[in-house]
Amino acid sequence: MVAQVVRSGKVMFNPQAPSSEVSTRSLLLRQALAAAFKARRQNLPPAPASLPALLDGCRGGLPGLLAKPGCRDALGEIRARLFHAPGRDAEAQAWWHESVATAVFASRVAQHKQASVCAAFLGGLLHRSGEALALKMLARVELDYRMRLDSASRRDWCATHSQELTERLVRAWNLAPEIGSCVLGWMRFGEFDEVSGESSAVYFGRLFAIELLQPQFCVPGALEHAAADLGLDADVVAQVRQEDAQTLIRALD
Repeated sequence: MVAQVVRSGKVMFNPQAPSSEVSTRSLLLRQALAAAFKARRQNLPPAPASLPALLDGCRGGLPGLLAKPGCRDALGEIRARLFHAPGRDAEAQAWWHESVATAVFASRVAQHKQASVCAAFLGGLLHRSGEALALKMLARVELDYRMRLDSASRRDWCATHSQELTERLVRAWNLAPEIGSCVLGWMRFGEFDEVSGESSAVYFGRLFAIELLQPQFCVPGALEHAAADLGLDADVVAQVRQEDAQTLIRALD
């Protein structure tokens, strides 16, 4: 784990600082992170009061979602509770955009596979919730200690703690079994034969989201090849690509 010293509100690494000083501060940061995780995993943000309204709105399809009672409020609350991390704003925003796009595309895939659109939408929206919660904890400790993990250590921290935080969030928010299994099971696509249609929809929804938001990481033709495993032909892939996820992302920013 590499830590950078923050002075005057800016992230800096001071090569002139004694190594013992940097090591001591890094140790304090690691200890603070461990303590924060232990304390805050027991006190996760509560489910938005408007979450049932969002679930009801999804059942009627995504067109006009934000105009449906309570849906905009629910999406705003989810973002504020999970994807708001002062000091790590860029990462939190990127994950929020990915989650919204994944939810939109997953809903469309679920529709084609006759799976639950509602479960796929919320599963897509929460598919990085554990990492987002870990990032919130990390950002708070970094601000308190005026230090910052390097990118690799940040990824390791979030990845290490994301599974437990996701499981705790599913329980704390009392998500329906089909939604909870979707949030927890999408990464297992291809590992087991009995992954739900909703989990598969989130898996492919995320691939479409990455293609839209980070095309530099996509290999041409890879998505079509993977989609064939789910039984999505070229026409369906083309239809899913036409979903306008960017409009919803902009409307919520």
